[in-house]
Amino acid sequence: MTSLEHRHERLPVTRPPHTALALILTLSVACSGGGDVPTTDQGISTWTTEAAYQLAEAADAGVFFETPVVRADPERDRVVVVDAGSAQVSVWTPEGVLRAVEGRVGEGLGAFPTVAGLFIEEDGTLSAVDGGGSRFAYFAANGEHLGTQLGPGTSLEYEGLSVRLAPPRDGVYLGTAEVTPHLEVGATYGPFAGQPPMLREPVLRVRRSDTGQWLEPEPLLWLDISNRVMAAEYPDGGRSFGGQPFGDYDQVRFEPGTAIVMRTKGGPGSVELIEVDGAGDTVWHRHLQLEPRQLTREMVDEVLDARIDVFAPLRIGRITREQLRDIYDEALYQPEYLPAAQGRPIPTSSGEIWFRTHEVVDTLRVHYAVRRGDMDEPPRRVLLPEWLRVHDATATHVWGIRRDPMDMQHVVGRRLVELEEE
Repeated sequence: MTSLEHRHERLPVTRPPHTALALILTLSVACSGGGDVPTTDQGISTWTTEAAYQLAEAADAGVFFETPVVRADPERDRVVVVDAGSAQVSVWTPEGVLRAVEGRVGEGLGAFPTVAGLFIEEDGTLSAVDGGGSRFAYFAANGEHLGTQLGPGTSLEYEGLSVRLAPPRDGVYLGTAEVTPHLEVGATYGPFAGQPPMLREPVLRVRRSDTGQWLEPEPLLWLDISNRVMAAEYPDGGRSFGGQPFGDYDQVRFEPGTAIVMRTKGGPGSVELIEVDGAGDTVWHRHLQLEPRQLTREMVDEVLDARIDVFAPLRIGRITREQLRDIYDEALYQPEYLPAAQGRPIPTSSGEIWFRTHEVVDTLRVHYAVRRGDMDEPPRRVLLPEWLRVHDATATHVWGIRRDPMDMQHVVGRRLVELEEE
């Protein structure tokens, strides 16, 4: 594999996307030799799930789930839950027996405002990162808190943008420079006022000097983030931001020492998965060609109705519901075809990359599971309940979060069941 590092000019992130991004990903394809896998391929298996496990909060041990992040560890027959809201790491058997709990307010995870990721190393040790990447917590295999390391916080910037990092691997941190919504649509205030919209976001590599100082971030590749932000302009000059429900922007997921990029801009039904390591090398690439699905007016109306239900009460007396619908309709990105995947790619304990699609079969949402590092094995097509938010999967179960009618979060594991071909 060849390094991508030397192929990138140090271009200001404020410039609009151009052929550099296409060149980067074209080189990735050439490096990997991956091919297309259409949904009509007879090798694709379809799976569903059935209820198996639910981890109950253990009030007698002081364990409560407020904002849980879940990872399965089949090698040790355990499930690990890290929860920023309750400042805890809890270790469970899949059957729901609490093995260990570690954490206290103000220490370890207690200083975390949010948790963005939980990672399990081969030796069973754990690392967690807060949502801003400003600190990393480390735990022994039994959940005991080993220590907390400060991240860059506000001390590190790239081109004037805040930097968010994942835990390091071999002294190398990977992350992004955060392009905020008002920068994506064109800032009207602050140091970036008057500059064109920022439609690219860099994936960065960062190291520390021998004395512990943060070195200048190095861009490894650029993400195309166009169509990521929905900006509504109101008659009184106000503006509100939200995510584009049908956006086809690049997504990235970080693990220690690696970045997994998912692209859906290659045409209707196209999904590309590209893994880049800390050296800037493309270590894996896979292109899936799924069945294209058209965006319908019914889908658009459903999104508009939901948004108006939330925001209309905030603007009663200043604007009518019909005017609000027109504003949101104008701001909504409405492609002819839905992007083939939505949300970020999910690296799982099964050695697969999972992603969610817009396709629904009856009441079940279609996901795909692609063997990580493999160029030819057909993916699995998995039908999951709409309410399940996937966090991890093993060869036999998928783990995630269920919200009940009271908006309480529950950790659940569902057994994977292969459907027989008709």
